[in-house]
Amino acid sequence: MRVAPGRGEALIAGVMFALTMVAGAVDAITYLGLGHVFAALATGNVLLLGFGVAGTAGTPLAAPAAALGAFTAGVLLADRVIVGRLREGRRWFVSMLGTEAALIAAAGACTIAADGAERLPTHGVGLLVPVLAVAMGWHSRIMDQARIPDMPTTVLQTALVKAIVDTLAFRPAVRAVPRLTRMRRVATVAGILLGGVGGALLLRLGAGPGLLAVAGFEAAVVALYSRAPRLRPADGDAPAATG
Repeated sequence: MRVAPGRGEALIAGVMFALTMVAGAVDAITYLGLGHVFAALATGNVLLLGFGVAGTAGTPLAAPAAALGAFTAGVLLADRVIVGRLREGRRWFVSMLGTEAALIAAAGACTIAADGAERLPTHGVGLLVPVLAVAMGWHSRIMDQARIPDMPTTVLQTALVKAIVDTLAFRPAVRAVPRLTRMRRVATVAGILLGGVGGALLLRLGAGPGLLAVAGFEAAVVALYSRAPRLRPADGDAPAATG
């Protein structure tokens, strides 16, 4: 059974939209509840690191540096797994997203175990944020390999610029942009926004329960996707996901 090309591309866009929300929610919980540092938004951590190097009051060097290091480790680990599975002709997308959800769930469970549903002690934050940053580095490498145009899930600027330009319908070049492409760009912006809103609201339950809820949401999305036929991206070189 195969899905019609248009419907298949829309399904992939829906999955990527949900995964964009996951990244936004994790960053919201990490930044607001775990020490004003990002797990997924490497740009934010580079800026925070720059503020710390400049000696800006209240901006430590250790937290953004640790998050960037852990993010890098996540990217390298994911790359090793993806390259190995592609070489062997094995499926990788669903299982790797499942691993990401498991890492987020483990971070949430550790938070609850360490301090119930309340704020985690400072020494715990120092361990928990890098775990989430590894998960988000892993996430980002998966999304890079998926090669879904205009849906990187963790980077907003390019999609936002293109979405703004898409509003200039009087330009022939803009009118020629496929509808699905415009949807992807808007979905990227909306996904990060809604993920941030959702993460901030979930944080009212505590960082641990919030992370468990995010992990459960991602696991549900992955489970639904795993039941779909093999899908390919619109520009189609390599499969968006190999299952």
